[in-house]
Amino acid sequence: MSVTYEPILVLLSVGVAILGSLTALTLTSFSDAEDTTAGQRGIALICGGLIMGATIWSMHFVAMMAVELPIAVTYNLPETIGSIGIAIVATGAGLYLANDRHLGWLSIPFGGILMGLGIAGMHYLGMSAIRGCGLNYSYGLVSASIGIAVGASMAALWFAFYKRTVLMTAVGGIVQGLAIASMHYTAMAATYFVPLGPDVMISAPIFSQAKMAYVIAAGILIISVVNLTMVALMSRENA
Repeated sequence: MSVTYEPILVLLSVGVAILGSLTALTLTSFSDAEDTTAGQRGIALICGGLIMGATIWSMHFVAMMAVELPIAVTYNLPETIGSIGIAIVATGAGLYLANDRHLGWLSIPFGGILMGLGIAGMHYLGMSAIRGCGLNYSYGLVSASIGIAVGASMAALWFAFYKRTVLMTAVGGIVQGLAIASMHYTAMAATYFVPLGPDVMISAPIFSQAKMAYVIAAGILIISVVNLTMVALMSRENA
């Protein structure tokens, strides 16, 4: 089955990944500042994990809205919710491990592995939620997509946590956002959509794909602005 993409929504999905990743890593950089309280550090880490997980899912959602198939598809709710849970738990654990440094120099590699597997797990469980067509995979590209997610997540955490400067954190956020997007589109290249029988009935969505994508992107934008503003205010109070 032929698949095409809406270019604007593809670019929007990459923007969502980068903005959300920048926000999450900025929050975690605030979490180990010397002039913050333990409560502030805990809140910053929790918010960072939640935002990173939500960013991964949102990027996936917007990117899937960019896919134009010749048939109507929908998504199974329990599997979709499960994919969000995997993204939040795995990436939150990865951020905590990289920030905590209990494993010494291994903290960032192990944190990157957790984050990369969380990104991949979210994607493939989210794909399994599709109803209306079957899916086949090129397992070589599946392996490549997982490798990209893990390797780039390690690199992003190294930039963000090795030296806590604004520039390095920004680079880490950009690398992490590109890692999420690269993993997704490599995984999509590995995916073959297979039509089912003509008797398969799928209800039409309430909103168009583009409108749903813009709503999700706007949500990440609002969340990012609110949290970055919070960091700025808390930094000013502790100055």
